[in-house]
Amino acid sequence: MGAVVGDLGYLSLFLLAGLALRELVKPLQKLFLPAGLIGGVLALVMGPQVLGWIEIPKTFGGMAGPMIDIVLTCMILGTTVNRDRLRAFAGSTTIVALTYFAQMAVGTLTGVVLSNFWPGMPKGWGVMAVYTYWGGHGAATAAGKLFESLGEAESGMLSIGIILATLGLIVAMVGGMVLVNWAVRKGYATNLERGEAGEIKTSSGPIPVEKQKSLGSATVASDSLNGLMLQLAFVLVSIWLGRQIVAYLKPYVPIAKSFPSFFYGMLGAFIIWNLMGALKIQGYVDKKSVSTISGLALEICICSATATLNVKLLASYMAPILIHMVVIVLMMAFICMVVVKRWLRKDWLETGLLFFGQGTGSAPSGMALGRCVDPELRNTQAWEGFGVASALMGVVGSFLVAFMPVLTVQSVWFPIGIGAAVSVALIFFGETVIRKQ
Repeated sequence: MGAVVGDLGYLSLFLLAGLALRELVKPLQKLFLPAGLIGGVLALVMGPQVLGWIEIPKTFGGMAGPMIDIVLTCMILGTTVNRDRLRAFAGSTTIVALTYFAQMAVGTLTGVVLSNFWPGMPKGWGVMAVYTYWGGHGAATAAGKLFESLGEAESGMLSIGIILATLGLIVAMVGGMVLVNWAVRKGYATNLERGEAGEIKTSSGPIPVEKQKSLGSATVASDSLNGLMLQLAFVLVSIWLGRQIVAYLKPYVPIAKSFPSFFYGMLGAFIIWNLMGALKIQGYVDKKSVSTISGLALEICICSATATLNVKLLASYMAPILIHMVVIVLMMAFICMVVVKRWLRKDWLETGLLFFGQGTGSAPSGMALGRCVDPELRNTQAWEGFGVASALMGVVGSFLVAFMPVLTVQSVWFPIGIGAAVSVALIFFGETVIRKQ
């Protein structure tokens, strides 16, 4: 236990160093690079793979798995998608689903083509597009760890995932700002005041007291149980329950043996959350506190995974990775600027930028781009639709992280076929229903 605490303390040094660099170096803020990523890169550069100034503890390589278990469990626990809201924001939901499944199909197919020229790439590496550009570092780490646990041919997937997710954050802002400037010059940015440049506001230093937000709320009296401990207990019990259920199923259901560890928590959280709903005791769960726990685990996950990246793999396969990135970015620009305009027509720009940023980098990247053309959040339809659609695809994406890698290892044509079929169905729905609304 002492070694674990000591290594977490060592990792925290790099998290704090990453925060300091982000506060001092303005371009890092404008790209919305998280402190965990910056600290992880710092540890990687100072470590034995590059400069050799420091040693990286072996435990760093094993931190990502348990942390991802917590992150994905938190996504399910406390998340309720209302049917009426889904119906109201059918357009946004269709668009975000299209960006997801199109990346699955096109990303995997591009990877197959590029593997003919770079045969040493891991099998099915192109499917990582949907777990990195769309999913971000959390999904990239989860999918990468699962791929590597499924066979030797998939070794290197975790490093590729972190690389793609990092490139995605940069592209989301750089490519997104190109689209923003194009839209402003064309006169599409109707929610900007005359003369406004719409530049992104970034923050540094401590948040003023009057603007600070709570990390969560206590749902029980503090003299009975600490509020944050209660939420952590729900998360950990979800993981324990899911593990017990899968262990029971393994002798009877052969496929249960291939379930990844993070599926346990997702299964347990789904059962516990719905059971609490049936008993009318969902008020004990504070989603904000659960999200805080998720964020804490994700910071540890990103920093440790980045610090242990395979630098040799990055150097060997940078060319196919960059080609892959260009293909995905061009596809996303077409969906978010052309298809969205065709389907939504009015106030389409904010929606398109929100989903371009999210689908290439992260939700904060999307919100930053959206505020460039709508700083006062006047287009409530776009912003609320973004929230509802992201929540829905977050849950769907979490489950697909657990199952699609298993199918991809069997055949790369599974993600290509599934992604293409769903994309065609979504395009048909968009053309026949959404466009006519």
